[in-house]
Amino acid sequence: MNKLTTINSSDAKSLVFAKATYYPDSVRVFIPNKPYLREKEGYEHSTNSSSRVDDIGIEYESNEERSIRRSRKSIKDYVLCNNFDLFCTFTIGTDHHNDERSIQRLKNWFKNQRDRNGKFNYIVVTERHKKGGLHFHALIGGYTGKLKYAVNQKTGEYIPDKRGDFVRNFVEYTLGFSTAEVINDKESKSKTSYYLQKYIGKDLTASFGKNRYWASKGLNKPTTEDNPEPFYKHIETPLHWVLDHGTILEFEYGLNPITDSFIESHRI
Repeated sequence: MNKLTTINSSDAKSLVFAKATYYPDSVRVFIPNKPYLREKEGYEHSTNSSSRVDDIGIEYESNEERSIRRSRKSIKDYVLCNNFDLFCTFTIGTDHHNDERSIQRLKNWFKNQRDRNGKFNYIVVTERHKKGGLHFHALIGGYTGKLKYAVNQKTGEYIPDKRGDFVRNFVEYTLGFSTAEVINDKESKSKTSYYLQKYIGKDLTASFGKNRYWASKGLNKPTTEDNPEPFYKHIETPLHWVLDHGTILEFEYGLNPITDSFIESHRI
């Protein structure tokens, strides 16, 4: 275990001119309008700092705005680095106005499913129902428990989903109502991540401890690098965004051998 060394805060920081985030099939480079300070790994401040500059140099965000942005980014990072094949919804049938109890009951169900059916990946977010209670949306990957086709109680027919398939139900879910839609191979991972990102908003505070989402342990994360070699200065990409605080460049795998080598060297 590395020992933390207490030094002056000014000595524990370095300037960041660009930050690269490496995904399995792409690399994203953030170039801030102004270089920002990053704490060096292995050090802690000797005094508390009042500065709220975060890892992309945004000073004007509120705590809530920062929490929402980071939660959305974390969800997208998880989706881009892992495989999920089901988009799911879970409701709580009784006592659903008790948020803490509803969350704990769903957590217990996920734990029981992993004990019974083996490990699977998941990310869960909450949504406030119009009547006040919570229900849950999730991305799930590698689930081996039983699913059955959902049936319209009036017509007796299978219920179609938005992807040209049919909605499923979790056979072992008895806490309320459940649905599962199969994510097909044609849907991009960015689009898949949006299914959950859109529920992260100001109408709900952190529901899972300090977080606005709940993820299974062991999910892969992208690797990051401050001040990478400036390959991004010499290669054009149509995937770029100009923001108030900087520019984002994204390079996809398979289009240039130079960027491919950087992506391959940083793969988990």
